[in-house]
Amino acid sequence: MGHVVREVAWCVIDLDTTVGRIFLQERWLYVWEVDAGQPAWTLEEKRAFHTRADRAIWAAWSNRVTMNVEGASSFARSFRGKPIPINLDIRWVTSNPHWTVHVTKVARGTFRQSNVEWNNHVINLDTEDFSTRTFQNGAARDTQVPVAHEFGHTIGNTAVLNRGDEYRDTSPNKNDHGSIMNQGHHLRERHFRTIIEELNKMIPNTAFSVRSV
Repeated sequence: MGHVVREVAWCVIDLDTTVGRIFLQERWLYVWEVDAGQPAWTLEEKRAFHTRADRAIWAAWSNRVTMNVEGASSFARSFRGKPIPINLDIRWVTSNPHWTVHVTKVARGTFRQSNVEWNNHVINLDTEDFSTRTFQNGAARDTQVPVAHEFGHTIGNTAVLNRGDEYRDTSPNKNDHGSIMNQGHHLRERHFRTIIEELNKMIPNTAFSVRSV
C-alpha cells in the first residue's frame, strides 16, 4: 500500500503502511508583527523563530507516543500488536496554510497571552513563547514551553471540541498539573483523541488507539 495520506483543515497525516509509522504535519503561514518600540523583523530572525518553534514542537510531541492498530484490514493484520510511532511537526509556507500564525516581536521578559483560534485557523504567538515557564503546585514544580502547549491546541485539544485548556476550573483534568495542556510538559493519551478520530477514517476496517505515552 505504501502511503495513505489524509488532508484535513488543520493538518496532513501521512501513514506509512510499509514500515508502520505516522507523520503529522501542519503548514504554517506567518504574519510577522512588532510591539511598539520593537524593530522590524529581519529574515534571519524569521528563520530563527521558525526553527526554534519546529524544534520545540518536535521535542515535546514527537517520538513519545506509539499507537496500536486493530481490525480486519491487511495493514491492521500486519501491525497488530506492534508499536506504531507518531511524529509531529510544522512547515513554513507562503500559501495554502493550515494555520495563519501571527507572531509578535516583544521586549524580552514581556508577557502576552498566546492562543489558538480553532475555527479561524489562527495561532497567536510572540517571541517569548520559547521561554520555559515554571509553575509551583504544592510540592511539585512543573515546567512548560508555551509554543509546545499552543501546538497542542492545534491538534484538537480545543474548547471547541470540549478538550481545551486543562488549567481552567471547568476542566475535569484541572488537577493534572503536569499535563502539557495544563501547566506541565507531559503528554497524555487524551491529547491524541482528535488525531485518532482522523486516523480511524484513513483505512477501512482499521481502528487506532494509543499504545504508550
